[in-house]
Amino acid sequence: MTQPIISMENVSKLFGSHEVLRGITMSVKKGEVVCIIGPSGSGKSTLLRCVNLLERPTGGRILFSSHDTREIPLAKLHARIGMVFQQFNLFSNLTVLQNCVVGQRKVLGRSQEEAEDKAAFFLERVNMLPFRDARPQQISGGQKQRAAIARALCMEPEVLLFDEPTSALDPEMVDEVLSVIASLKGALTMMIVTHEMAFAGDAADRVVFMDDGLLVEDAPPAQLFKDPQNARTRAFLARTMRGLNF
Repeated sequence: MTQPIISMENVSKLFGSHEVLRGITMSVKKGEVVCIIGPSGSGKSTLLRCVNLLERPTGGRILFSSHDTREIPLAKLHARIGMVFQQFNLFSNLTVLQNCVVGQRKVLGRSQEEAEDKAAFFLERVNMLPFRDARPQQISGGQKQRAAIARALCMEPEVLLFDEPTSALDPEMVDEVLSVIASLKGALTMMIVTHEMAFAGDAADRVVFMDDGLLVEDAPPAQLFKDPQNARTRAFLARTMRGLNF
């Protein structure tokens, strides 16, 4: 039986006296796409940030390829478990290409030529190569997010985390980013926090529903969306899925 690439064992997270994550136990297999849904404040983004130690769990442990993430040097962990943020987090003083090069040079030690070649390859993959010399303030929100995805791919991670990748976008830009993410399926393991239910239904191998810091339900999308087993899941989907069919 294949070992999961990510394993969470009774993970909890406190911010002061507020328990944001309450005993999360789940695993993700290599190559899987897992979408995480749930109401605001349910702990979804905190869970992702704990996976690559942007936040340190208060209790429990997280394993990456059977190794405790706390025992992996942080720079190495962030290279192997990449993250794409809601607000893009591009360096405003650098061009799109330079944004994709800097991490490769500093963390992976690649030469300038190799880093630029890798950047050009992934920028072309997300249809951003024509904008390689633009600065973030010169491109649209959807283009910024595609550049951020290319930057993450340049590190050639084994796992890529997406934290609400379309929440900061205008509605007409959402589909272009979601199509890029969907095109990565099969190439690497992905965990995606999203409020786009149709996307989760199409792209995910599994959908996880979280509420109040708990993992409430974990199932293939056809099952979770058509026949949720938990009353909290049913109530959430009743509010968010009007007009959607699976």
